[in-house]
Amino acid sequence: MKNTADQANQSLPDIKARENELEARIKAFASKEKALQKNERLFHSLVEAAAGKIGQDFFNNIVIRLSEWLNAECVLIGKIVENERVKAVPLYLDGKITHDFSYDLAGSPCDITTRKGYCEFPENVIELFPKDKILVDVKAEGYIGYALYNGSGDINGVICAISRKKLKIPPYARDIMKIIGSRVTAEIERMKTEEALKQSESDLRESNIIKDKLISIIAHDLRSPFNAMLGFTDLLIKNYENFDHNKRKEIIGLLFRNVKDAHNLVEDLITWVLTQRGVIHFKPDPIDLEELISETVLLMENAALEKTISIQYEGCKDIVVKADRQMLSTVIRNLLANAIKYTHTGGNIKVSARIMKEQSRKLTEICVSDNGIGMDAQKVSGLFQTHLHSSENGTADEKGTGLGLILCKELVERNGGTITAQSEIGKGSRFFVMLNAI
Repeated sequence: MKNTADQANQSLPDIKARENELEARIKAFASKEKALQKNERLFHSLVEAAAGKIGQDFFNNIVIRLSEWLNAECVLIGKIVENERVKAVPLYLDGKITHDFSYDLAGSPCDITTRKGYCEFPENVIELFPKDKILVDVKAEGYIGYALYNGSGDINGVICAISRKKLKIPPYARDIMKIIGSRVTAEIERMKTEEALKQSESDLRESNIIKDKLISIIAHDLRSPFNAMLGFTDLLIKNYENFDHNKRKEIIGLLFRNVKDAHNLVEDLITWVLTQRGVIHFKPDPIDLEELISETVLLMENAALEKTISIQYEGCKDIVVKADRQMLSTVIRNLLANAIKYTHTGGNIKVSARIMKEQSRKLTEICVSDNGIGMDAQKVSGLFQTHLHSSENGTADEKGTGLGLILCKELVERNGGTITAQSEIGKGSRFFVMLNAI
């Protein structure tokens, strides 16, 4: 009996220990169950966010829900843009959303993500990517990322989360990120299509406006020189015998000027129509700039001599640009014609060029300057706008449409360059064409 009692007394601690162990297991199970329920709720809210909205609200909801689900302070949906940069669609950081954010892909965990498709670094991510400014600024510890693929299977973005503590990656995280990533990509593509459609509609409206104004220009600016030509020829025919040699020469000179104005207008109109229809083919080649400019100056020499205007060119030697020769010649010809038109008799025009460096690019700046009548800031700001407008008459009453400068802008941009202008009333104008140098 005594032995039985002793055995019972000895087993009491064991029973108590087992009870405590069982209670601990029940609590752990309950805690795990609670965590699973919480994770399930967060996952469901994430799925609802992926399915319920479109546009910017959709992206904002996704990053917020991903932050909650992964318990990460920073979540990014980013598009890969030019120069291998990632631009935020949005960025969610410490409870705030921003869209004005971008960073270099190289040297970041997102770079690895775009190459592997999926990456996770639960801890020590900053030690693996010490030069990543974002990780340093956030003081990151954990990272998870998934690459975004467009309809052609090409990577065009990334979705990632960054945590300041060890990242506890939920079960099936990769599969869930893939589902969310597919929905994100679909929304990005939908918005691209919508934006492209809006742009197409805008371009069509703009094209119709341009066509209407083009018809107006043709009706007005072509009628004027032809009416003048008809008048002068009629006058000459009816009074040829009565006019002396000087009078006949004067009328023939006026006829020539009107024919030239009409010819220049028709040339610009033809070139404009061909560019709009895509008939002019872009064929970039290495071009000796000095040779091209000297040829173009020679073409404009007679027009300059009529107003005793001198044209000089300098700084163009040994400069080679890559551009379409015909397009660049048309640009310089139009800029010279514009300078001649608005420069007084006896004035000066200069064409110059220089090599410039912008970041990793080598550029050529071509400048056509004059000491003509100049323009105010308001006129300068409207020179290259896409709407057509009749320009002011030149210093010798030359007619124009404003089409030449708009044509210059289109042709320069087709060659990957830019065109700008500076001017001051009474002091002349300067036009700058920036192109890639070789």
